[in-house]
Amino acid sequence: MKKYLHIILAFQMGACAAFADNGEASKNKSIVKGQHGEIGNMTETVSGHTAHPDAQWFPDAGLGLFLHWGICSVEAMNISWPMMVGARLPRIEDPTERDRIIREKDWELKGQPEMTPMEYWAMAEKFNPQNYHPATWLAAAKASGFEYVVLTTKHHEGFAMWPSAFGDFNTKNYMGGRDLVKEFVDGCRKAEIRVGLYYSPPDWYFDRENVNFTHRNLRKSNPELSPLDYNLQPKGPSMEGEELVAHQKAYAEMVSGQIRELLTNYGKIDVLWFDGNPKVGEYTKLLIGQDEMRRLQPGMVINPRMGGKGDFRTFERHLPENPELKDGEWAEFCNTWNFNWPYVDKDYRHFNRVLDELIRCRIHGINYLLGIGPKADGDLCYRAYEGFELFEDWMSTNGESVNGVHLLAENETCSTHASQKSNVRYVYLMPSNIREDRVPQPETVEFNGLPKPKKVFMLHNGQSVPFEFNEGQLIISVANEMQTKYADVIKVEL
Repeated sequence: MKKYLHIILAFQMGACAAFADNGEASKNKSIVKGQHGEIGNMTETVSGHTAHPDAQWFPDAGLGLFLHWGICSVEAMNISWPMMVGARLPRIEDPTERDRIIREKDWELKGQPEMTPMEYWAMAEKFNPQNYHPATWLAAAKASGFEYVVLTTKHHEGFAMWPSAFGDFNTKNYMGGRDLVKEFVDGCRKAEIRVGLYYSPPDWYFDRENVNFTHRNLRKSNPELSPLDYNLQPKGPSMEGEELVAHQKAYAEMVSGQIRELLTNYGKIDVLWFDGNPKVGEYTKLLIGQDEMRRLQPGMVINPRMGGKGDFRTFERHLPENPELKDGEWAEFCNTWNFNWPYVDKDYRHFNRVLDELIRCRIHGINYLLGIGPKADGDLCYRAYEGFELFEDWMSTNGESVNGVHLLAENETCSTHASQKSNVRYVYLMPSNIREDRVPQPETVEFNGLPKPKKVFMLHNGQSVPFEFNEGQLIISVANEMQTKYADVIKVEL
């Protein structure tokens, strides 16, 4: 793994912020709810999943990488959502102040104008990733335990990362028709990692004449403010009548055409990851259906964010303490590694926070899709490679504790996180609220409902752990010198 570090270190030192955890936003759940409302994500219905043999890898995949990339990387900013202004604007009672905000485009009260959607789209002219060699960092991801990777082929901003025959905002019109999706898929095949393609049916560029570029939070806090156009000016009338009908038909045809391209131009695709529903009115009947998608890619899994139906549930940014999955249900939890989906020059979350989420996911049989993004030049931030190295080191000794594990039987209880696999139990030493390097201290774990164990030891080094057993109760005593600064795992062989 370290071979990747010394190759890129000279080029990337100082390019990223420090790898630390300053705490996670407490409003993740409400943010996600607002965004999903904006893009028309429906209530998910997962009554079953594909039985195709090529898809049965998914529930035990464990760890996936979510790559958000696009023209936003030119300014190292968040993807798409900065186009929707006023998310944090409080209630403004003074009409004079409201007029000033509109006139100066000061929608975040920073004393400076926000980037307009038109200026955001203009970043496509500068998007030229000359250091895009995905096979390098996909190999690093694979060596670190990541089993599948999902790339944003088109986000809500509307820029398609391949030379699509549908629409006029893609690499066909920029970068000489370079196919960034093909390079990604080829890199996945070389690294022997499964291919996932994210696609956003909502397209704010194609639908720009109809989109109101004020955030839903702003509409609630200041309902008297006029809708805004893509120059952040008070918006004129949207399309209507025959013009709207023709537009919605073309919109549905573009979305369906682009999805067909993704499913036919790149060989076998393992995951198709949707994120919303396009506003196409009565022409929803023209949208490509899942039967057609599965005819083109029989062995892939599909998430339920277009039309509300799919193969697995998608938890985002907030993982419930008890996800309450039905028997046999598949699920995935996605969250950011650096507080933003794409590359932004900010701190990463602490590795123990990431491990905590991975462990809690795997105990419940949920895959963990961890989000980062390439920089404008196409390479990853140095801290992403450092994170890969942390994962590789931890997974090399503890990986069996997050692969193929299940919830404890109903008659078994443990005073900390624990899981089972056949005649083995795994006990995880890490409080769920930890945010920094663990300070090892003596710990006592109480496990009830077990037969007498044959062996109890630290998984990372095989060191035996003292225990007492009496009538189904196992008491494990872990000295501080046995522990490391990252999540430790005790293996109990029965």
